[in-house]
Amino acid sequence: MVSGTVRKNQLLLLLAVLLIARSALAYPSNADSDDMMLNDDYDYDTDEQSAPSPQTKPTGVVKSSVTGYRNRTLTTRGILGEDVVLKCDENITKENVILWYQDSKIITSGSSVVLPNFSLNPRNYDLTILKASPQNAGTYYCQILPQNIFVATKVVLGDHSLDVITPESSKSGQSSAHRLALLWLLSVGLALGLQLKH
Repeated sequence: MVSGTVRKNQLLLLLAVLLIARSALAYPSNADSDDMMLNDDYDYDTDEQSAPSPQTKPTGVVKSSVTGYRNRTLTTRGILGEDVVLKCDENITKENVILWYQDSKIITSGSSVVLPNFSLNPRNYDLTILKASPQNAGTYYCQILPQNIFVATKVVLGDHSLDVITPESSKSGQSSAHRLALLWLLSVGLALGLQLKH
C-alpha cells in the first residue's frame, strides 16, 4: 500500500516537473534587436527616387568595399547630471572625417559640434555629453570616413552608480537563471522517470 502511494506521488511530481519545464520552454526569448541589426549581413541600400538628404545619417550599417571595415557595439554607463564621455576609435588619423549621431540626429561633423549640450575633443574625437539628462540615454554612432567604420555606443544613465544597470543585462541574468532552473527541472524529471521504471 505504501509503495502505491509513493508511486502516485512520484508520478504527480514528475508531471508537475514536466509541466513546469514545458511552460519554461514556451517562455519567449529576449533578443536585443539593435545588436541583431548591427550583426546581420543584409545590405539596407534602397532604390528611392527622392532627393538625397544634405547630411549623412546612419540608417543602417552598410558594408563598405574598403578593406578596413569593422563595426563594434559598446556600452557606456553614466550618472544623470554628470558628464559622460563616449569613445570613437583609437586609430583615427588626420585624414579621417568623424561624424557623431544620436540615433539619426547628427551631433558633430568633423570638429564642429552642431547640437547643444555636447563637446568634442579635437585630438581623439571623443564626444562628451555635458550634464547628462534622461533624453541623452540611447544609442550613439561614431562614423569614421572614408573607411565607413561605425562604432555604436549604448548610453545607459542612472540617478547614481548603483542605478546604472541596463535592462538587457538584467534580462540576460534572468535568462541565465531561467536556463539553470530549466536544466535542474529536467534532471529531476529524468531522475524521477528512471525511479518509476524500477
